[in-house]
Amino acid sequence: MPPCNSEMIDRPMNRENVRTIFVTRHGESQNNLYGKIGGDAGLTQRGEQYANTLACFINSLPEPCHKVLVSRLCRTHETAQYINIPLEVRPELDEINAGDHDNMTYEDIAEKYPVEFARRDEDKLNYRYPQGESYMDVVHRLKPIFEELKTEDNLLIISHQATIRCLMAILLRAPLADLPYMKIPLHTIIKLKISDTGISMEYIRMSVDCVDTFRPKPTNCSIDRNFEDACLTVPFHL
Repeated sequence: MPPCNSEMIDRPMNRENVRTIFVTRHGESQNNLYGKIGGDAGLTQRGEQYANTLACFINSLPEPCHKVLVSRLCRTHETAQYINIPLEVRPELDEINAGDHDNMTYEDIAEKYPVEFARRDEDKLNYRYPQGESYMDVVHRLKPIFEELKTEDNLLIISHQATIRCLMAILLRAPLADLPYMKIPLHTIIKLKISDTGISMEYIRMSVDCVDTFRPKPTNCSIDRNFEDACLTVPFHL
């Protein structure tokens, strides 16, 4: 199935010795559909369709990828199942650990832990989930991946929203304050062309419907806000 459209972002780069890296989130999962964060849920029917579409894209590349990196979570494995390339499981690529809030919806957290929910909205970059991780923790655990990307070519990474945000922010040298709000949509392939002097990034959206999991920062991050204000920017889910 062809991609429905693509967007290109060019930065100055040396066109010689260019390496290509493909990055994508897993296909739509059951937790995505029901608005739950974290967990280890499998793919929905649409997520399964994306796995097939991704495989058609990757398997037909004129210069094939030599390796696929996935996290330990089953939704990345299911997304890679039709790709004819060796798989390597890397714990560094796991989704941000939501700790005590794992498998909860944003509405559940806002109701049961309103102060924690407000604290995360106030400083999403540095907030650490109880018994879990912060975005900065994820940046630090990705260091071995960053080192590998200095030399890797024709590689596919299948990971998760928060993890890919960290990956992209560091590679693009984006302001860290913007990191937690980078848009990394489902069912989209990010094609990176990397050289010693620059980077080119292309978003290739595939023609498979999915939910939107992006949640903008609320205007009101006060710990005494009401439930409605706290959940104002929560994306639609079942």
